[in-house]
Order: sequence, then C-alpha cells, then structure tokens
Amino acid sequence: MAKGKDFYGTSVTEVIAGACEEMSSSQEELDIEIIETGSAGIFGLCRKKAHIRVTRKPEKPSQVKPENRKSPEEKKPVQKTDQEAAAEKEASSAQEQQVSALQEKAEKQEIPQSESKRQNSNPAGKPVASKPTTPRELPSSDVLEIIQEDLSQLLVLMTFPSEVTVEMKDSGVACRISNEHQDALVGNEGRTLDSLQYLLRKMMSRRLPDRMMLSLDVGNYREQRAEELKRRALELAEQVKTTGKTLAIPALNPSERRVVHMILQEDKAIRSRSVGEGLFKKVLIYTPGKKKKSAAHRGKGRQGGRSSGK
Repeated sequence: MAKGKDFYGTSVTEVIAGACEEMSSSQEELDIEIIETGSAGIFGLCRKKAHIRVTRKPEKPSQVKPENRKSPEEKKPVQKTDQEAAAEKEASSAQEQQVSALQEKAEKQEIPQSESKRQNSNPAGKPVASKPTTPRELPSSDVLEIIQEDLSQLLVLMTFPSEVTVEMKDSGVACRISNEHQDALVGNEGRTLDSLQYLLRKMMSRRLPDRMMLSLDVGNYREQRAEELKRRALELAEQVKTTGKTLAIPALNPSERRVVHMILQEDKAIRSRSVGEGLFKKVLIYTPGKKKKSAAHRGKGRQGGRSSGK
C-alpha cells in the first residue's frame, strides 16, 4: 500500500488545493485523510496548522490495448464502457461535492475529525461496519511527574510555593495544590485559579493525549464552589417562582454553568439558560414563557449572542 504524503497549511481547503497542485492531480484522484483541521489559537497563541495526508488512488486495471485484442467479440462492449464512464463521472462529481461539504464542516468543527476521515475513505457512502472504540491512551508516570514539576516551579515563580499532587481521575489529569496560599491562588470568584488552569493546559497540551481534560484545584475550592452555586441556584429558583421575575448568576465558567443547569433541570416550574459570549457567561433563571419579562435582561440577552446550555 502506497504511503501517504503529509501536507500542512492554514486551512483544510488551502492544503488540499496545494496538494492537488503539487501532485498534478484532481481532488477525485486522491484519497484525502484530514489529520488536523487547524486552529487560529487564542490571542494568537497555540496556533495549529491544518494537516492532511494524501495518497494517490490506485489506478484502475488498464484497458486492453487494441493490439492485444484477440477477437472481435472483445471489441463489442464499447457502449457499455461509455456507460460506465458516464456513471463513473457522475459518481466522481457526487464524491467531490460530498468531500467539499465535509471539509467545510470539519473546518467549522461541526463534526468530529474521525467522521470526516471515514467519509473521505468511503466517498460512495457505502455502509461501513462499526469498529470497536480503541481505549484512550493514558499519560505515562513520567508525564505526570513533569506536570507536577512544572506546576511546582510555576508556583515558586509566583512566590506561592506549595505542595502539588497530580493523579489520574475520571479519565483525566487532576492537579491539586495545597491550601497554604488558597486565597491568593483562587482569586475573586476563582478567576485566578481558572487562569492558572488554562495556562497549565496550554503548557501540557503536547504532552497529553488529544482532548484529555486537565483540572486544577486549590485545597477543596472546586467542591466548595459547586456546593455554593447549587445553594444559590436553588434560592434564586424559589425567588423566581414566587415573583415571576428573571434572575441571573453572572460570570460563570463552563463547569460552573453546568453545575447550575444540572441542579435546576429537574424543576419543571423554572428554566435556565446561558447568555453572553466568551468563556464566562451569566445563567438566567426564569419561569417558562417569562424570560422576556425583564427589559434589562431582554436587552442584554440580544447583545450576548446565542445562548447555550453549558
């Protein structure tokens, strides 16, 4: 089997065009595997290039040359060959449209890369037997030790030397800092801790398996914060049911918003939704059909963009 050639660029579309040009082939003549859709990063940091692997499709059995044809009977199926060519051309056009649509979706990250790869390798849309999911690769003990050492060094540079433990928990890496400097490391409503967690994830992104979650906590702050949010959400829910007015919990990160939505989802008398843009969003708590009652929230909701359930 021919070994694929790797191509890199700023976007999947651009890389495919470059690969076709370099290999002097049209897109339908190539098997294209999307390895990485690419990312612009955040604030210009941690950019990822689009990465594809291209293999030239095997040539079909060569047609029998005229000089090798031994009998007139072998020359008869000319019309059938034309029909096959027409069908092949139509299938190739459909394949190209399907691949283009998949590339656009993959660039927008609306489908997993694995789905894009499966479709590219099976452009005709034929049923494919599902393969068992391979177990996720776990980081080695050496990687966990590196995370612990780097986090400890970071805390020393911040003048908050602390004891650090790193372990596997719920298929992710859990890092815990002793509570000696908890107030300083947590910051206002956990903002400093969230920033440290984001920085540590970026530092370790190349050492951890793809999409493996890394969490950071100081003492038992995360657990205490979750319990506090649950109590607050339930209190606000009771006020909303009594007054009918929409109330909000502002500036929550994704995991905190999920805590609020989960604790309120069983109460059919109220609803909750996230509004705003960026990492930190507010969670609105309202009665069904009453979310437009507050003019202040109505204006902010329109400016905040689309809502999410996170």
